[in-house]
Amino acid sequence: MYILLITNHGTIVRSSLGVLQVIDRVGVDLEVRLASKIKGKGVFARKAIAEDNVIFEEPALVGAQHTANRADALVCSRCFTFIGSIGMQIAHRLLSMRSEGLGLHPSFACLCSATLSMDLSCLWSGVAELPHSDRYPLPKLVTCLGGCTDTVYCSEECAAANWAAHHRLLCSGPRSQPSRISADAIRRFKEHADETNDAFHIAAQVVAGTLLRAEELLSNGFAPEAAGSSSERNWAALQRAWRPYAAAWKAHWWECVAIPDDVTDAACFRSDLHELAGDSLELLKEFLYDERFPALFHLDVYGSIMGIFELNNLGIYVASPVEDYFELCHAEDGGLSEEEQKLTHLITRPLLDSLGESYGAGCEGSAFYALQSCCNHSCAPNAHAFKRAHIDTDGSATILARKPIAPGEEVCLSYIDEDAPYHDRRAALADYGFTCECDKCVSEAAAPGKATA
Repeated sequence: MYILLITNHGTIVRSSLGVLQVIDRVGVDLEVRLASKIKGKGVFARKAIAEDNVIFEEPALVGAQHTANRADALVCSRCFTFIGSIGMQIAHRLLSMRSEGLGLHPSFACLCSATLSMDLSCLWSGVAELPHSDRYPLPKLVTCLGGCTDTVYCSEECAAANWAAHHRLLCSGPRSQPSRISADAIRRFKEHADETNDAFHIAAQVVAGTLLRAEELLSNGFAPEAAGSSSERNWAALQRAWRPYAAAWKAHWWECVAIPDDVTDAACFRSDLHELAGDSLELLKEFLYDERFPALFHLDVYGSIMGIFELNNLGIYVASPVEDYFELCHAEDGGLSEEEQKLTHLITRPLLDSLGESYGAGCEGSAFYALQSCCNHSCAPNAHAFKRAHIDTDGSATILARKPIAPGEEVCLSYIDEDAPYHDRRAALADYGFTCECDKCVSEAAAPGKATA
């Protein structure tokens, strides 16, 4: 079991399935290798990279939209692309507001009574189309292969990929495998995650995906020479299936979460998190436990999976096309004639008023990226995660060069606000379990009075 808890900076870094598959898929000229005994793994450029150039783009290995954000944005459950249509997105948001007891703007009620085609159900179904929304085409909504309503997709390919990766063990739909799952147990687990910490959804993806890979290895005759008994083969298969996460920095979740400012009893806070993780794991085991792989369902391992997200995760953000749509409709230089603009305003203004100030809310979530997680920290980073407007329209991580990067130079990101004072940066990095020794920190620590600024 403890092998799963160790961050392996040696051969596993070089052979990690997740990292190597990403490098091969995106075609980047990078190398993941040992940076130092203290830093562990690191990402290094094999060729020169110019400032502002894309270093790599990487889809999430696992990830999920935040529970609270689901009402704001209808996106693909795998790649987080906005789906349906502009009308469907707006209807989704307004119907969610209505279900939460939030009233719609009076002008929209008047519009619905006067123009039946503008009813929300018509917008959702596509019977009614908003003017000029064809300028922002979105992929058609595709439903889950198992028939659940928890996930939707932008394509058959994304639906099939998510199903194969982990969702077929997490699906409560009528077409899922009844011999392996209990719909009620799955719902209880998901409800608990929604109410407590939605990162448990991602932890379940890790467990389910690892389980499926181990099962596939065994079904294909995986049998290392040193593994004689069936239990030894099972353990070897589990270790191999765990490889995409072997290089990720790990710590127990309840030990690495930053203590909130308003918490006075740190020990009690961490104890509560430990108990919360235990409750989540017990709910997960109700429908997913496999006696061949007991280590995967140990609380220490589950806690380290949650710790991976705390220490390595990158927030998902995808800008909403709804914001672009309303800007077109209400901009003076949007390219519409005066007559077109009057007609458009008549229809879209009530919608905009009902949506309120957050009309352009994007997709927000958390994810684990195999290659990005190998990038070490620097308070003077040469790279950063950045979403390019109208180019990066899904949940992939896009890493850009902040300055020229030479061949052999390590690609570093900042985990914190690198512009904060030295001691503030030091305190923030303590939650990650290390002290930064980058040139900036060394220089500021040595400068009289500067480190305390």
